[in-house]
Amino acid sequence: MKKSIFLMWLTVVFWGVSFVATKVVVDAIDPVIAAFIRFNIAWIVMLVFIRKFNKYSKKDLAYLFLASFFGVTAYFLFENSGLIYTTPSNASLIISATPLVYLLVSDILKKKLSGRIRYAGTVVAFGGVAMLVMNGRFVLKLNPMGDLLMFGAVVSWVIYTIAEEKLHHLDNKIVSRDINFLGALFFIPFLFFSENKLHLWVSKQISFQTVAGLIYLGVFCSALGYIFWNKAIRDCGAKTATNGIYFIPVVTVIADAVILGNIPNIYTIGGAALVLAGTYISEIKN
Repeated sequence: MKKSIFLMWLTVVFWGVSFVATKVVVDAIDPVIAAFIRFNIAWIVMLVFIRKFNKYSKKDLAYLFLASFFGVTAYFLFENSGLIYTTPSNASLIISATPLVYLLVSDILKKKLSGRIRYAGTVVAFGGVAMLVMNGRFVLKLNPMGDLLMFGAVVSWVIYTIAEEKLHHLDNKIVSRDINFLGALFFIPFLFFSENKLHLWVSKQISFQTVAGLIYLGVFCSALGYIFWNKAIRDCGAKTATNGIYFIPVVTVIADAVILGNIPNIYTIGGAALVLAGTYISEIKN
């Protein structure tokens, strides 16, 4: 259990820093192409170290396809497309609602209401993220198209989490590798609609920072990230693991301060404190 909790936090760090790496990459490469390359790097690296294969039943394959499409392809298509129309603040706030949406959907499917303490903690943590993202300015520039696309990313991750839970009887590392492979495969039809065709991008000279960003996203955020996160879901429970999403903006703010020199203010510190308090409260009763 302790090892899985550690892996969950490590993944939160990977994904928190990923916003900085993604910013560098998408400034040079079309977002769809960047995601396609990222997940191809991931499954190829995983294949080198994970050479065994699961024997999937028809039911297992159905859940594997759902997890791959919604946890990789749909999630990143919605997120990247949503950022074209809405602000990063709106996007971060909507994505941070994922634990709350998952909690509601999970309770509906199981026809069993979680404890009030868990809901209270989840709401407090979400309030902390809101304070952190808004940074003391309650200004929402609503854009129905962009916000709807970001909510599509939230729903996609919830479906992924539910589908991945159904694969817990299979080897986690192999499942994670196959999810990355199928997720990359599902991107292929969307490449034809990207602004920059793949063969044109390959012919361009790219910077070291762009390559380093892709490697970081592929190896740490996708290959290791999905293995660690899925391990945490299996050992700690999806509700506990999903609460870790609240800390991703906190890590991003710290990375922003360390790497880009943007010093956090009192609202950032207060928001981070609420995230910590809310997550603690939600875990008092499971």
